Amino acid sequence: MSYTPYQAPKPARGWRAWKRRLPADFPWVSATIGAVTVLVYLLQVLSEAIFGVDLPVVWGVKYTPLIVESHQYWRLLTPVFLHGGLMHIGLNMWGLYVLGPSLERLLGPWRFALLYFISAYTGNVVSTAFTPAPSLGASTAIFGLLGAYLVVFYTNQDYLGNAARNVVSQAVFWIGVNLLWSVLQSDIDLWGHTGGLLGGMLFSLLAGPRWGDIGGKVYDYGAAYFSLRDHRPYRDVFLGAVITVVVFTVVLVARYPQVLPF
Repeated sequence: MSYTPYQAPKPARGWRAWKRRLPADFPWVSATIGAVTVLVYLLQVLSEAIFGVDLPVVWGVKYTPLIVESHQYWRLLTPVFLHGGLMHIGLNMWGLYVLGPSLERLLGPWRFALLYFISAYTGNVVSTAFTPAPSLGASTAIFGLLGAYLVVFYTNQDYLGNAARNVVSQAVFWIGVNLLWSVLQSDIDLWGHTGGLLGGMLFSLLAGPRWGDIGGKVYDYGAAYFSLRDHRPYRDVFLGAVITVVVFTVVLVARYPQVLPF
């Protein structure tokens, strides 16, 4: 009789070994967005040090005449990665750190990514429509996350009870505080914050989780939900994203018909 000697499995190395040390529900989207944003800021600093001008800002800041007249539509999204200083990026990344991971676990990674970038888009669209001033920063998306907390827990309070009502109360408080701060500071883009907030709320209303008892067809989007499951169909998430983008784009076109390339 022949036999094969036992061989212990080889220990994981490199990426696999590093990945095993992370929790199973590690918020990859939030971490990736934060890392890319910090990297872009470092490129801003390096560009200014070498060339005497912040090239990422020149190429990507939200500036209404370039969007409306020159059709540089990427400027409706790129400002979310740009910041005007260390304090600016620090506050926004702190907001992403506080709000992002738990919301990503509730929504699932790809729906959270949609929420973040749709909120950034709607914030810059509203800013473009109502103020010609240049603006930049991730705060459009951060306000969208605040709006999502408000809508997601408000629409599911029948299932979550007092826990949901507490979150809703806290969300309303922090939204009010931040909007008031935006009003009082002349160098803050109130329109961008408002657009991001409304965009995040609309997307969450149309595409956010619809929690209920386990039963029927379950859509979990890779998310972890207490003892409940999300019964929101994939189709609704896709349609919610499309409707949100279309609604805010129509606002911009109504304000500036010449923004269209034809």
